Amino acid sequence: MLFHLAEPAALLGIAVAFLLGVYAHDAAQVLAARLVRDPTPMRAGRLTTGIKHRLSPYSGLAVVIVGHGWAESVPMNDVWRKRRFHVAAAVLAGPVVYLLLALGSLALFQILGDHASIELGSRVTEVTVANSFAAELTLWLAVTFGSMLIVSLIPVPPTDAGRLVFLLGPTSAGWRNAHYRLTEGNIGLVILLALLLLPVLFAGFPSVVGQLIGPLLRGLASLIGLNLG
Repeated sequence: MLFHLAEPAALLGIAVAFLLGVYAHDAAQVLAARLVRDPTPMRAGRLTTGIKHRLSPYSGLAVVIVGHGWAESVPMNDVWRKRRFHVAAAVLAGPVVYLLLALGSLALFQILGDHASIELGSRVTEVTVANSFAAELTLWLAVTFGSMLIVSLIPVPPTDAGRLVFLLGPTSAGWRNAHYRLTEGNIGLVILLALLLLPVLFAGFPSVVGQLIGPLLRGLASLIGLNLG
């Protein structure tokens, strides 16, 4: 967001999309868990209005600097190995809702906008919209939802994909030790922050989100007959 201080539509779009995405992510995972008869998320209070349990300070820092972050995964009963596929389905509901929100934002842009392009700039994603504040705002909603989807699929804790890797992986001592180091030792958090922050702090450092967001949104746009440059 620091790189968009002179762009009101971008700032508003990022802020609105991130907050909406975090709450939608939690709601999707809680409801999906309920469908597979896991009451743990409901008991954890993740359908309340508070933001404290949904967002870590590190994710908030990433949003302020880069413009995208991640939501904390919803607690579920993933101790029993027999339930791991049920839990995996509920965890995947979070990324799926990001995908649907990005697609919905593009559909709204199709109504409001005329022409736009999404490219990776020297450090952050750059969006060019031809005609209006409202159109630019909706496109930034799509960019932020798409970015949250990509971040959630980076396979290191604390992301949803990071959780799935160890949920569906083996139960060997080495695998458990790796999980402990990545989570309790915060090594996964360090890796994730490095992937998000280094491309912004050092121009030329490859950005996972920056490289993927353009193709992702252009692919989604093609589903509804929208052409993004």
